Amino acid sequence: MVRLSFAVVLSLAVVPVFAQSSTPAEPAKPASEAAPAAPAAPALPPGMKQYWFVMLKKGPKRDQSPEEAKQLQAGHMANMQAYATMGRLQIAGPFMDDGDWRGIFILDVPDRAAAEAMCKDDPAVKAGRLACEIHPWLSQVGATLK
Repeated sequence: MVRLSFAVVLSLAVVPVFAQSSTPAEPAKPASEAAPAAPAAPALPPGMKQYWFVMLKKGPKRDQSPEEAKQLQAGHMANMQAYATMGRLQIAGPFMDDGDWRGIFILDVPDRAAAEAMCKDDPAVKAGRLACEIHPWLSQVGATLK
């Protein structure tokens, strides 16, 4: 009989705990009341424009013959001229030492994917002679070199 009483008391103590945890969940909220969307990208400071700074570096494959390297450079220059004519390449130029940094591009394209596509389109990058490192970069609207 003592065992039965203990079992009854135990069940009376445990049932309310389970009853509390098994309450029905709150109905799902409509999409309009769902968690707030991720915050938008921060606004640019007044008078500033985002560009894409591309560091051209020595690529992993630089064992081309002098003639092939010359042809790749000609294709690289023609590609840059085409993008400059389209208004996508704002400025470019090489470094004057023989370091790993070979040159830069400042690109005026809408997003990183467009900058990556331009880099992948370059004959010297395709051949592995150059590699691109891409960073978002700000400058004043209308800024020029003097």
